[in-house]
Amino acid sequence: METAIIGLPLSGKTTLFNALTGLSAQTSSHAGGSRDANVALVDVPDERVERLSLMFKPEKTIFANIRFKDLQVEFTDDGGMSAGSIGELRNADAVTLVIRAFVEESVAHPQDSLDCLRDFRRLMDTLVFSDLAVAERRMERLVKEGKRSDREYGKLEKLAERLGQGKPIGVDLLSADDRKLFSGFAFLTAKPLIVVANTGEASCDTAPLRAAVQEQGLAFFEIQGAAEMEIAQLAPEDQKEFLAALGAVEPARARFVRTIYDALGLISFLTVGEDEVRAWTIPVGAPAVEAAGVIHSDLARGFIRAEVAAYDALVQAGGLPAARQKGLLRLEGKDYVVQNGDVLNIRFNV
Repeated sequence: METAIIGLPLSGKTTLFNALTGLSAQTSSHAGGSRDANVALVDVPDERVERLSLMFKPEKTIFANIRFKDLQVEFTDDGGMSAGSIGELRNADAVTLVIRAFVEESVAHPQDSLDCLRDFRRLMDTLVFSDLAVAERRMERLVKEGKRSDREYGKLEKLAERLGQGKPIGVDLLSADDRKLFSGFAFLTAKPLIVVANTGEASCDTAPLRAAVQEQGLAFFEIQGAAEMEIAQLAPEDQKEFLAALGAVEPARARFVRTIYDALGLISFLTVGEDEVRAWTIPVGAPAVEAAGVIHSDLARGFIRAEVAAYDALVQAGGLPAARQKGLLRLEGKDYVVQNGDVLNIRFNV
């Protein structure tokens, strides 16, 4: 699962990247010229995995993970993005838009003034009109091929009308069939978009930005990027006091990951054993057979039953044998909807 991080120059997107990853990638205010993307694979914090690992003492403990990509976006003279930048974004599962909300004299704003709403609207316009260009090119091609009466053209016409009004497609407008139909286009505004207000000791009022973001149905996250970046460099045991000073009880990574999971509609299920304790990521509402396929395609192909225990029940029982003895393990079929934190053991035969 990949989340791309973008923002206008000097918005603090690399600062956010460092706060989420604990790395120390060079920020724009200290780097000259164009740079390659910063990329990191980050474990998803999960106390359930840690607890089960202590209980089962496996050879390996594996967390779910997210790939963060801090893109060095190239903006064109007309306010758009370069084709290369857009191409990178189309490969991402979600896009994070970093909006500068901090006041810092040593880091001058490229527009000479701080305006959260202006910067948010510029980024959104760039994404919206990139999608509009894709839709219009495809419609022109369908007309040349004599396919104007096709379902695809009709749907594209509705999308183009919405995009032409400056509105994003959104995650709910396209049905599952529509997403299959347009999978090759990877519309940017049909992806989950997370808007991050990067604040500081001195900041602009983020309330209007929050309202505008929520009006468009997007996720909103606020962070003191520079402070959280410094905290992320510390050992875990040294972070609590500094987080408390910011009014936070846990690091930015844990808070932001929940925002991403909510935006993407994801949950985690768990597998346990002497060899491995592991978290796996699936969409909300996924059936047991789909969860089995995430582990291995053979498990889905030969699926018989899923042995299921709720995480809390398993922990309270003290392990699988006790949970089984107390009747806390149940057998479910392939259509069972997996719940967040379910512990699964797939029975299969290939």
